[in-house]
Amino acid sequence: MIINLKSETELSGFYVVYEGSTNLEKKGWFGISHLMEHLMCKNFDHLQEDFDRDGIDWNAYTSSNEIVFYLTGLDEKVNKWKGEFMDLLGQFDVTKEEFENERNIVLEEYMDSFNEQTQCHVLNLSRKLFGDFDPIGLKEDLENLKFMDCLNYFELQYAKPTKIINVSKKDYKNPTLDFADRTIIKPISYGNHNVPLELNNEWKDKTSIAILSPVINEDFAYVHFINAMLSLGLKSPLYQEVREKRGLAYYVHCYQSRMNDQGINTISTQTSNRNFDAVVEAVKKVITNPNKYLTKERFELVRDYYKVRKQKDEILRYKSVNQWINPKGWS
Repeated sequence: MIINLKSETELSGFYVVYEGSTNLEKKGWFGISHLMEHLMCKNFDHLQEDFDRDGIDWNAYTSSNEIVFYLTGLDEKVNKWKGEFMDLLGQFDVTKEEFENERNIVLEEYMDSFNEQTQCHVLNLSRKLFGDFDPIGLKEDLENLKFMDCLNYFELQYAKPTKIINVSKKDYKNPTLDFADRTIIKPISYGNHNVPLELNNEWKDKTSIAILSPVINEDFAYVHFINAMLSLGLKSPLYQEVREKRGLAYYVHCYQSRMNDQGINTISTQTSNRNFDAVVEAVKKVITNPNKYLTKERFELVRDYYKVRKQKDEILRYKSVNQWINPKGWS
């Protein structure tokens, strides 16, 4: 599928989306999607100075649901590179030495992820509760991956893209390109999984708190909206009760994570050990009293925020493409 969107400016974006990611991983492969994203970027090493000369920003990311490679910059410059960009994504031109070196880099990134307290907490929770290893994967699987595993995964994940999102003055056409028709059904549910956890650090005076919702199967956009009512800005109910009135924490995050076609909502923060009970009580006070905190005035403020944000996203459409990456009804 090719989605052509007209840019409101002279700036352009070109996004190549491969749905699947961790949904296609299995025991022994946890983390291969993210590693392969790194390795696929090796295809562009010889173009980096050309991209710099043309002011092209290029990058890639791996989520739990898809891998995306993209170019952004001036429309005429991005159009210049689309053909070669697609050609290079259609091949896996990596040596065994490059594979081993990049795996070492990803293992360093892995350890960095577990050295941050909240991230370590949430990653371990996801393993324990859902048997989900996140794009960061599992250390022992990454260490034991073989070069041939990557070659096999290329055929599974990268032989065909799922969609292309082209934001430009000029439509993108590629009549010879095949697209993957991939339907993934991998429901999640709470459990108590016997999996390896990363528990190498001690944070002696800080407690990480994560309060999780039941699994969400519908009304995802409404959940996003309510999250903004709860936590958007220092005047929001959660910030007022936890931070501004009581000084219990620096931040309060309230967000919904997509796991295939389902969602999990999380309220998270860090606080001193002595403040744990007070933080939980403050959060509970807010979420059990919607009539007090989710007022009509708060609703109208967030509604206006999203109206303005929609206008800004239209202007900056070249880099605001999540609604075309996510499933219908999510954004």
